[in-house]
Amino acid sequence: MDWVYRGFETSLLGLALCLGLAACLSLGPGRVAPGSLSVTLPMLTVTAPAP
Repeated sequence: MDWVYRGFETSLLGLALCLGLAACLSLGPGRVAPGSLSVTLPMLTVTAPAP
């Protein structure tokens, strides 16, 4: 019976890995208007007008 839970847990971990990879690949750097300053970190993007 332990193999059932281990298989279920492994499949959920695999699904989470695939979904995370798909999210990383589908999200790219956002479009920035010309003449603006942009700072992009792995989890945060800040865009402001250039001084």
